[in-house]
Amino acid sequence: MRLAWDTAAPPRPRHPLTGLPLTQVSPELWSDGTTRWPVVDGIPFLRTGREALREAVVTALERGDRPHARALLLRDQDDHARVPPPPLAVTASVAAGVEAGTLGLRDALEQLGFGPVAPYFAHRQSAPTFLSALGLLAQHWDAPPCVVELACGLGQVLREVSLRGTPVVGVDVVFAKLWLARHFIVPEAVLLCADAAADLPIAPLEGATVLCHDALYFLTDKAHVLAELRRVAGPSGRVLVGHAHNRHVDQRGVGGTPLSPSGYAALMPGAACYDDAAFVTRFLEGGSVPASPLAALERAEALSFAWPATPGRRSIDFGVAVPGERLRPNPLLEAHDGGVRPAWPTPSLAAEYASAHYLRSDAPGDAALLRRAATDATPEQQAALVRRRWLLSLPERW
Repeated sequence: MRLAWDTAAPPRPRHPLTGLPLTQVSPELWSDGTTRWPVVDGIPFLRTGREALREAVVTALERGDRPHARALLLRDQDDHARVPPPPLAVTASVAAGVEAGTLGLRDALEQLGFGPVAPYFAHRQSAPTFLSALGLLAQHWDAPPCVVELACGLGQVLREVSLRGTPVVGVDVVFAKLWLARHFIVPEAVLLCADAAADLPIAPLEGATVLCHDALYFLTDKAHVLAELRRVAGPSGRVLVGHAHNRHVDQRGVGGTPLSPSGYAALMPGAACYDDAAFVTRFLEGGSVPASPLAALERAEALSFAWPATPGRRSIDFGVAVPGERLRPNPLLEAHDGGVRPAWPTPSLAAEYASAHYLRSDAPGDAALLRRAATDATPEQQAALVRRRWLLSLPERW
């Protein structure tokens, strides 16, 4: 499905340091008149501090060697990568396999060096943090002209928005994540590879909803990031920050620089403050999440914020399957004494999903129900299993 931008053309990239608009000088190169920025597979590479890489990619594109340019970008990592980047020959092979249709998402994640976070991305669509993102979006849904997500990863949240007809823009620092999003998850998105530390390379998108979920605590200059989110949303838009880790609570070794509830709130005056976990309940059970005073959030593991604080003017339910989408049993789940349990591929994923009670059941017969859920369940049963993430709409080559 190709989405229509009802109020404006898709956003054109801007220089990440000067904010000057970039002009397309060829299908794969943009420029501000001084610096050339490459565009590979429709994804502008606008990272700062990567001058040598940028020039190498530009040179490859100018001599017509797109595969080499792409292989170079697929090696670029963020500053928190836990494994070294793969060799150039490996990234070239991954790109060829994905484009030929012989390599699936999970194999691509492993070969591109995602290491211990590969299972996290592969199973993102049933994680509690994923449900809280959708719950936060739903509570503050205005039917915006577009949704922009900073640190969008592979784009699973944007996919849910896109499937329901709203154009989406994803920004992430890692080109490989965006490239996988393009090929497997959300092909219709506008995707930009850029640093959150610099200005977002997007002109204001009046009325947009701008989301940063499970990422703000990693970013150093949080005040600058939030100012940029508000700038892109425009005066009539909305900024949503979800799953911001609380520094007062043990985070099982989480990185970054989490703040206290009052520390976050000081950066977002006038925003509504929530316990992020409450949006998981909202996704599963409906209703709305009341804003909480800061004193009540001191022991919350993570927080969410909405600016402005007003509720959404429209309604949307991300827990209902999109008509026509193929549903499959969640591959995390397995039979267990007649009930259902997740089979964790790694201890870290088990810790990430510690509160995912909706993926478990001791009820006799639920294992049999899961086996036939996609084909023989009643409409009521199928709807309940979609909401509980027992049935998922997965990429064809997951």
